[in-house]
Order: sequence, then structure tokens, then C-alpha cells
Amino acid sequence: MQTRIYVICLTVFLFSPTTIHAQFNSPSELGKIFISLTPGNPAPGENVQLSATSPLIDLARSDIIWYADKKVIAEGRGQIHAGVTAGPAGSETDIVVIAQSENASATGEAFLRPAEVGLMWESDSYTQPFYRGRALPSAGTKLRVQALARLVLPDGSSVPENEITYTWKRNGSVVGSVSGIGKSFAIFPSPSLFGTDIIEVEAASADGTRVGHASARIPSVEPVLALYEDHPLFGIMYGKALDKQISAKDQEMTFAAVPYFAQARSPDDEQFIYKWRVNGRDITADYARPSEITINSTDSSGEALLALTITRERNWNMKASGAWNILFPSGSGTPATDPFTSAQ
Repeated sequence: MQTRIYVICLTVFLFSPTTIHAQFNSPSELGKIFISLTPGNPAPGENVQLSATSPLIDLARSDIIWYADKKVIAEGRGQIHAGVTAGPAGSETDIVVIAQSENASATGEAFLRPAEVGLMWESDSYTQPFYRGRALPSAGTKLRVQALARLVLPDGSSVPENEITYTWKRNGSVVGSVSGIGKSFAIFPSPSLFGTDIIEVEAASADGTRVGHASARIPSVEPVLALYEDHPLFGIMYGKALDKQISAKDQEMTFAAVPYFAQARSPDDEQFIYKWRVNGRDITADYARPSEITINSTDSSGEALLALTITRERNWNMKASGAWNILFPSGSGTPATDPFTSAQ
């Protein structure tokens, strides 16, 4: 009876260490290497930084080899980083890393599939009809953002627009109301006064093999007040805004103010409050066209300091102001007490 007990205990002792040793050397379970890409969703031709991590293998003391499509791109003791250039749209690069230490080996694999995503944006703020630039956001306006995704498959075809899932983020938070399949267009509130928002979009194919990313840093601006001549024959001369120092050719001129990037449908928006001043004197704005003022320098010294401030009802964060010095041809006779008048 004693001999049998001795044999059973010996058998357990011999097989137990063998089982533990086999599990330790299994790369698929304990020796897995995780590969991270920076950027995570690269565009075609973009440089990508590769990094390797492992929870159980000491990579710093391991001999590491990196492969891209079976070609060595980096190797060395503790070589946990490598770099590679993303291929063209529709390509796929197979990234493999192998680490070997005295006691264990490990491997990891990742696929690099570049995708193109562009981001276009503008505000619904006001600009004059012939303005060639982008409407910038200010307090109270809205942002209109359009994603342009080109997710190319290995056969050269592109993923249809109605099969792409768009995930929109504002300042790092997902905005579910504008995200979803085919939702390449989104509207957001503009950044707060003096604030900046980061708008991001991720475009992904249905199977998740093609994913692209784009982002934009969008600051809020204050409205810019510009002054133009309203010519009696040619209308408002939008081709050139007037300088702060204006030399008038005639003794009477009509000026039109344009509040660029303000929350408005037109310069004469009914919620605007215009405060005109000429040589320090308040001038009542014209009811029908509050954005315009006419100055006549007859019987005056011919110099006028024109100032304007615009605010908006229900949006006290909106304010635009400007001042211009206007030199008219000298009038005849003795200067009047109030030589400059507003046409109403």
C-alpha cells in the first residue's frame, strides 16, 4: 500500500511542471504583442509611427524585428518603435513584429489600410454677396460641416456614400444626433465668444476594414465692420472697402456698413441696433436702411469723424464697431453748427 502511494505522488510531480511550461510559451495566449498606430487611421502616403506593447513579455530585454509586407523595417534589442509610410488608397500593408527573449517569444500583427477623409466647414454668418472667403463663426451663429470620404477597396472601387458610417465628435464627445450611416453633413453651434471647438469625423465601411479620420480646430471670431461707398450710379462698391482715412471726391457721399461674420441675414437685419456718430454727435439711423448714412459737407470745413457701433437684440455677445476719418472738399461760406447730416 505504501509503494502505490509513492508511485502516484511521483507521477503528479513529473507531469505538473511540463504543463505549466507549455502554457508560458504560447504566443497566442500569453505572448501576444499589441501594435498601436499613430495616427490610428492614416491617410495615403502618411508617415505612421508603430509602437509595440505586451503585458507579460519584457520587450525592453527582447530582440525585436519589425516587418512590413515581409520586409524588415526595423530590428534591435528593445526596438519597440518603428516607422512606415502608408501606401496608396486601397492598399493594405501587413505589419508583423516578433520578439525573442531568453525565456519566451511573442508576436503581433496589424494591418495598415489608408483612407482619405476631408473636412470642409463654414458658418452661416453674414458676408457680402461677392465675398470670396469663408464665412467665419461668431457668437450666435452655426457651423456647417461636410465630410468628404474616399474609402477605396482592394479592387479599386470605392465604398458607396450611403454605406459609410460617420461618427461626429465635438470637443472629444460623440454627437449622436448627427452621426450615422450616410450622415456626411452636420450642423453644430459655433464656438462661444473667444472660444475654440475641435470638430472630428470618422468614416468607416460597414465591415470596419476601411476607416478614415479628419479634424478641424475652429475658433470663434468677433464680427468685422467694413465701410463701402454707395455710389448713386453703380450702387455699393463692394470691390474695395474704404480705409480708415478717406479722401472724398464729392461734397456728399453715402456710406454702407457691412458687418462681416455677424449673426444676420442682411446688414439691415431687424434685430440689429445701429448707433451712428458724426463728429461726436449721435445720428439717428434710417428706418428702412439703417446700415447706410449720407454725409454732406456743404458750408463746412470738410472733415468728419464717422463712428459706428452695431449690437444685436437677444445676443449681447455680438458687437462690431469702427471709426473712419473723412476729408471732403472744402465747402464755401462759413461752417455751420451742424454741417454733416444723415439722409433719412
